[in-house]
Amino acid sequence: MKRFGLVLILLGSFACGKSVERQIQDQIRTFGNASLADKQVEVNNVREMGDHAVAEVRITTAVRLIKKDGKWLIEEFRIGDRRWERVEHILAVINEQRTETTLQQMSLIREGIRRYANLNNQAPQVESFEELMDILSPQFQSRIVRIDSWSNPFFYRPMGVNDYALSSAGPDGHLGTPDDLVVGIQ
Repeated sequence: MKRFGLVLILLGSFACGKSVERQIQDQIRTFGNASLADKQVEVNNVREMGDHAVAEVRITTAVRLIKKDGKWLIEEFRIGDRRWERVEHILAVINEQRTETTLQQMSLIREGIRRYANLNNQAPQVESFEELMDILSPQFQSRIVRIDSWSNPFFYRPMGVNDYALSSAGPDGHLGTPDDLVVGIQ
């Protein structure tokens, strides 16, 4: 009887794994109104961690390219039968959302700096952004944020007792260019 129960548990686990893979495949096939065929989406590996999972997925689709100055550049991605999406549209939406998320992160950091300054009568006087996070967390800021939405570090510079600059290098990843995001009290 114990052996039969173990087999049922194993079969149940196997069936659950298939169900998760199928759910992932279906969500990817229809993501953003895409209409990919079953055979275009292959789930290779799924790691579940409580109520989260990471899936390794292979997607087969097509891209349209254009040759400029002797280099092939991706112009469009196919997201379904006869449906193409322009690369610049995809990148514009991604950068818009990354900008919004980064500004939200910077707002949280600025609030932590404000709390610190209210208690200490000055903005944190530190040499680096990492030191700033070490000072703010966990008393003045519960969530540690070290990188922006482009996976680049934030920059912090005290500019006096209560003045500071908090910045992200923005989409191009280079500080001091027009696409930088900067907040602070100056």
